[in-house]
Amino acid sequence: MLEENVDKDEGGGSVDPSKGGSFYRVGMLITSSMELSTRLERVLDQAMELLGAERGSIMLVDDEGYLAVRASRGLESSRAFKVRVGEGIAGWVAARGEPLVLQDVVADRRFRGTDPSLKSALAVPLNVDGRIIGVLNVSTAVRQRRFDRRDLEHLTSFADMAAVAIDNARLYEALRWDHERMARELRMASRIQRSILSTHVPCASIRMVSRLMPASAVGGDFFSVIPLDRDSRFCFYCSSEVQDRCQRLRTEFCPNKFGLTIGDVANKGMPAALIMSVLTTNLYEIGRRQASPRAILDEANTAFRRFFNESQYGFATLFYAFYDNTDNTLTYCRAGHEPPLLLRAGGREMEYLEGEGFPVGLMADGDYQEKKVKLEKGDRVLLYTDGLTGALNARGEVLGRKRLVELVKAHAGQDIEGFLDALADEIMLFTGDAPQPDDIAVMVMELEDLYDLTMTVGTDVRQIRYVIDSVLDTLQSFEGLKDPVTLRLCLEELLHNAMEHGNRCDAAKKVYITVKAEPRRATIRVRDEGEGFDFQRRLAEARERENLLSERGRGLLIVRHYADELRFNREGNEATLVFTA
Repeated sequence: MLEENVDKDEGGGSVDPSKGGSFYRVGMLITSSMELSTRLERVLDQAMELLGAERGSIMLVDDEGYLAVRASRGLESSRAFKVRVGEGIAGWVAARGEPLVLQDVVADRRFRGTDPSLKSALAVPLNVDGRIIGVLNVSTAVRQRRFDRRDLEHLTSFADMAAVAIDNARLYEALRWDHERMARELRMASRIQRSILSTHVPCASIRMVSRLMPASAVGGDFFSVIPLDRDSRFCFYCSSEVQDRCQRLRTEFCPNKFGLTIGDVANKGMPAALIMSVLTTNLYEIGRRQASPRAILDEANTAFRRFFNESQYGFATLFYAFYDNTDNTLTYCRAGHEPPLLLRAGGREMEYLEGEGFPVGLMADGDYQEKKVKLEKGDRVLLYTDGLTGALNARGEVLGRKRLVELVKAHAGQDIEGFLDALADEIMLFTGDAPQPDDIAVMVMELEDLYDLTMTVGTDVRQIRYVIDSVLDTLQSFEGLKDPVTLRLCLEELLHNAMEHGNRCDAAKKVYITVKAEPRRATIRVRDEGEGFDFQRRLAEARERENLLSERGRGLLIVRHYADELRFNREGNEATLVFTA
């Protein structure tokens, strides 16, 4: 239906469309950007130029059945204006799919606008394959300018082209939002997955570093440290002195024994990541109450087959080990996993931790073989997934075990953090920009020293006095222990810092204390599970005259004054205190 009352008086008449440029130029302009807002603005500008209109708007149909203004020119407060389909002039056009030309807009009974100065107007539907997506409106407030049938024909032809461009932009916007939502969910899944991969070691004499490099945002490779519940079943292996000390500690985990695992679920991506999460949780719960790696893998194998027997990701390779600090032994089992490398102190020897066993979930009986190795001061164990040895370069060459051994030997002299950093750098240099077929997970554990005292305590300031008393008892043979008040002051400062500033009073986090007592030298190390801080900058701030009375850094200045040596690790979450006689 076409409503028309053409008035040719006072110089009125239709506009030559050539004045607005060719439709080809118009099409190039409105399709030059895929952003919906930009495309709507350009469509409206070109339509107004084509018709010589003073005002205009584009209204799109939303999910609730309303026509909402998405772009406008010359109309105040129009962006907030919307009407239901079927109501008003634009709603009438959208409901019937027919254009309108009006010579007295305000007088029309369908008018729902807010501008009483409008005179002549055109409203055409935006139609895509018989589907109305919106309405294009142009109008004028000049009485001499009246739109006619030719104007309507030009605008309708233009609207047919513009509707496709707008609909494509809407689809692009929807795809972009879906992509961004998916990216956000993957980032969240990645953060959740990494939070599951705990490497906090509940044993002060063992240091652990790790790195996860998934081939996609999430993957099926994992590693974890499993603390052991404090239970009388496991106290049997500790001396009475150690048992008495543990009984006075307010911590739920055994400070001398723990499990560790690394694994790889078949395939990669989100399905593998979900299975990895379930398997890691299962291993954590089993490992808290079980000390035998063979028994743990047997239970995990049974659970895996029960939950994932119909999954195409029907198995996972695993390496599970149990470390006992009372005799420095590592008891382990392999379930079809890459054998870890044991690097003896100083790089003098290297061996694979071999063992028999089927991947978890593959067979009803995994036939796991339990083995044991004794660690000495400075020994390192490199655990990794097959994504490391299977890493590819641009020429299609595989890193392989032989090249891995060469890299390990080349960087054996570095500290454990530098060793892992160098190993990761070498892998990146080898692979370059080549896409990787599999996830990579790496763990390195090292027995740092055979200490005279190792303690792991919870974040509880009530523990501090007991820890200090235990340290002083251990240092009875130290010749420099003439002023225990000074040492007590330094220790109290470091322990408070670790609990309050490092762990931020989080009761779930631990503080690790080690003591090495020699006749003329005492070394005390305090490590927390916080993010660390810039030790040098904090000291520099505390030295400034205006900050001398500030609490920030003042305690560290006191400790540094009394101790012969105070140093921090690279992360800033471990302090080493040295006194000499």
